[in-house]
Amino acid sequence: MEEMNTILVWIKDSVITEEILIFMLFIPIIATLVNISRYIIGFKTFGIYAPMTLAFAYVFTGIRFGLLVTAAVIISSLISYSLLKQIRMHYLSRITINYIFITFILLGMLILNELSPWSITTDHHQIATVPPLGIILIAALSDFFVKEYVKKDFLTTIRSLIETVIIGVIGWFLLQSQNLQQFLVQNIWIHIPILLLNLFIGQYKELRFKDFFRFKKISND
Repeated sequence: MEEMNTILVWIKDSVITEEILIFMLFIPIIATLVNISRYIIGFKTFGIYAPMTLAFAYVFTGIRFGLLVTAAVIISSLISYSLLKQIRMHYLSRITINYIFITFILLGMLILNELSPWSITTDHHQIATVPPLGIILIAALSDFFVKEYVKKDFLTTIRSLIETVIIGVIGWFLLQSQNLQQFLVQNIWIHIPILLLNLFIGQYKELRFKDFFRFKKISND
């Protein structure tokens, strides 16, 4: 424990800012959250990167505006996919055109938001001051959505999308907690039991929570 405190003091006295330290310490936390949701609960998110990206993006955009951008990105992706699915082309070309659709729809949404009397603001600041990185991170969700949609049916893809957003929102909520931030900074050692927890989950082969509900419904029928 004393060694951990020594390491913490050295880190805080180095060029690493507390904000960077907090974000880095949260990466394993959110990844573990995705791991638990997949193998214990039964959620099928778009991997680990997508919900983690959303969690950090919502910190930059605010949750209300972030969810609005998420909806706009998904609607744009659906429109783009519907228009282009009859045209044979390389996958990356299709994705690039999809991002063109997303760019202009997001620009239109931002302009309408500024002109509207019911303009949406984020939790902390005006839309004009939202860091562009937050919007870019959410736009990247389109790639995961289209890949899933190409391989699976619409309902399965939407279910995975919803579960990805749910984990992203939970991750955002954890990131917003000042108490949790300070706890992680002052107790870096907590990642050791988190590592052990992930080793346990990696060997978990029992029924997931969603399976219990599914089998219960079947038995009742």
